[in-house]
Amino acid sequence: MNKKLCTALFLSIFLMSPAIVEAKLTREAHVLYQEACNFEYNGDYKSAINIIQQALNINGEDAMLYTKIAGLYADIGEYEEALGAYKKAVKLRPNDAFIYISIGNILQTMNDYENAYNSFIQAQQIYPEYKYNYLNIANIQYLRKNYADAIDNYTKFLTAYPEHMEASENLANVYYASGQPDKACEIYSSIYKKYPSAFKDYTAYGMALFDTKQYKPASQMLEKALVDNTDSEAIMAKLALSYQNLGDNETALSYFERTFKLNPNLTALKFDYGNLLGNMGKNEEAIEAYKEYIKAFPNDASAYKNLGIVYKNMGNSELALFNLEKSYTKDPSDIDTKKELALAYHMKQDYINALKFYNLALSSDPDNYELLANKALTLHAMNNYVASIELYKTLLSKKPNERLKANLNSATIAYAYSLLNKKDYGEAILYFEDAIEMNNKEASAYFGYAKANEKMGMTNVAYENYKKAVEIEPNNEEYKAALTAFTINYKIAEAKTAAEKKPIPAEQAASYDKLIKQGDEAYKNGKYTEAIDFFTKAVVFQPNDKNTMLKIANLYKLTGNNTKALTFYDRLLTLDKDNSDAYFNKGLVLAAQKNYDDAIKCFERVIQLSPEYPYAYYSLGMAYEQKGDTEKAVEYYHLYSGLESDETMLNTVKQKIKELEG
Repeated sequence: MNKKLCTALFLSIFLMSPAIVEAKLTREAHVLYQEACNFEYNGDYKSAINIIQQALNINGEDAMLYTKIAGLYADIGEYEEALGAYKKAVKLRPNDAFIYISIGNILQTMNDYENAYNSFIQAQQIYPEYKYNYLNIANIQYLRKNYADAIDNYTKFLTAYPEHMEASENLANVYYASGQPDKACEIYSSIYKKYPSAFKDYTAYGMALFDTKQYKPASQMLEKALVDNTDSEAIMAKLALSYQNLGDNETALSYFERTFKLNPNLTALKFDYGNLLGNMGKNEEAIEAYKEYIKAFPNDASAYKNLGIVYKNMGNSELALFNLEKSYTKDPSDIDTKKELALAYHMKQDYINALKFYNLALSSDPDNYELLANKALTLHAMNNYVASIELYKTLLSKKPNERLKANLNSATIAYAYSLLNKKDYGEAILYFEDAIEMNNKEASAYFGYAKANEKMGMTNVAYENYKKAVEIEPNNEEYKAALTAFTINYKIAEAKTAAEKKPIPAEQAASYDKLIKQGDEAYKNGKYTEAIDFFTKAVVFQPNDKNTMLKIANLYKLTGNNTKALTFYDRLLTLDKDNSDAYFNKGLVLAAQKNYDDAIKCFERVIQLSPEYPYAYYSLGMAYEQKGDTEKAVEYYHLYSGLESDETMLNTVKQKIKELEG
């Protein structure tokens, strides 16, 4: 804003003042007045002052002479003398608004903004029709930082004088100073379009554009500003940040370096400088920039976060976690920090902490696909197959993803094998079937499916799937050995069955096969009552079908019909007195009925038949614990621990032993 006073303006204003009586100078004083004007015209203000003083000695009560000498004093910077003269003039003309305006301008130049404001307001009260005074009031309110009032008065002034460039610029400056850069940009843009050659306020316009994230035009304006301000660190810093936001890293780097050359102590800028260096892969330099920044701003969580990310990118997981944890301590609400911590712990294979931070991040961003995908991978890595499978399926229902589909298949197969190891053959079969349906080229799924079916007595299915596994991976020695062994046993069993089994008519055989397929489909879809119905009808055709009998018993157990379950377990045991699965499940039903003595007998029989059946020992421990026989319970829990490999179950049993022994 131009604070220089213009005497010519004051004189023209004075001459236009309303209701002012023509000054009555003596002839001698008038001659002196004209002589003073000539000296003023030639720039000899001191001589002009001396002449006016002579005129005042003759006409000491003339307001025009005091106004003239006040203006001359103002021109040579003798503001106190100028004020003294104006005050004498205002006594002579107390209703002259323009004398108050002149006083206000001098007080403004002297930085006495409050009294300047009062003078302008006095002028407005005397002569409210004079619209130019709005500019004076607006300027002084701008300087006083009364931005709302300044905006109001600039607007009133520009309504009367819409082409006034300086007032428009000042209004834009006020908007920017009051935190309204968007409105400032509108006005700067309008001025620049109207007066492109006269426009000089490139710095303010560029800064406003930067604050409104208009980085391209901001850089253009700031480049123009730099032409006349070659050593401005503020302009160069904003140019560095503008180009950084535009992704022009090389130009941004150049401006950062020029800025720090001018002022190496601009520590606050080191944060953005570190970000740029990190994005450019200049990791060592980025680390140094962040460290300098952190030394000055030790509580800025973002700096620790970004430093941690740089260390992570360098493969230094320890320092990455150290800084990310520090960032999280200082700002636990930052979702990006939680995401980065989850990823860092994931990379370190610390899945417990990775899962913790995935969950924390998801609490703020529950639909984040990448976070959910990484959480699924973590659950998978922790062998929490059921949860990972469920999450994989949820994600794939939202959008296809080949990587997640492959992981779902892998988790499904792994869970099926865990069920196989726990002798839960029926459930294992269902999961192996899901895996094969997802990917019919995965040999391990066919192999596991064959093993589960073999355990369930489904020899035909087992044989076909052993062969399928070997077809897919002909060089897998385990698969080939299993197929060879099964083929030998299968042929022996087939011959024995053929000798014992009476053939049934072809029509009945077709009905039997159809019912078995319908029962398996219903079971797979969770329709257990329908499955029981189909399997029960099937055994009418094959009364000695031990596998279907076991399925029926297990389904009755699953649906809570313990009486029916026991009936079918007993029927199966009359056909196969050495069926360990039947004894085990019968024991579970008896234990559920609190018949612990008979349950114990069943579990003991399982151990006789299958000494490596871990859950029989666990169930014996549970039964004895329920009976109150602590010593026996502990004994069987210890035996179970020697056979189990699942860490979760082992921890559970260890806790039980600790409680019972303690």
